[in-house]
Amino acid sequence: MTVEEIIELAEKEKKLTVSEIDSKLTELRSLNCRILECIIYVRVNQNCSLSDAKESVLKSTAWIDKRDEFINHQHEQMQEFLEAAKNDITQIEQSLSINKTEMKITLKKE
Repeated sequence: MTVEEIIELAEKEKKLTVSEIDSKLTELRSLNCRILECIIYVRVNQNCSLSDAKESVLKSTAWIDKRDEFINHQHEQMQEFLEAAKNDITQIEQSLSINKTEMKITLKKE
């Protein structure tokens, strides 16, 4: 499925319950949808933030086996970005809570 098809499907279907989301994610994975496409589906269907959608997908039974791999990959990408942009960053703010970690990066203005 394309991203456009995922978005269309998520918009067309009613807002799913937590258990229905879990079943839908299993179905999408069986159709060879990737984890990022599932995050898009949840974000659109639940009308929630990207962070909340990612959290839902990573906690689902459909993707729990790929959770650590996905988080490690995101961490590696962030480290690469920070290294590449280190001369352009003026400030990094990080906030930690029980449920999530947020990072705000401010870049120099040209």
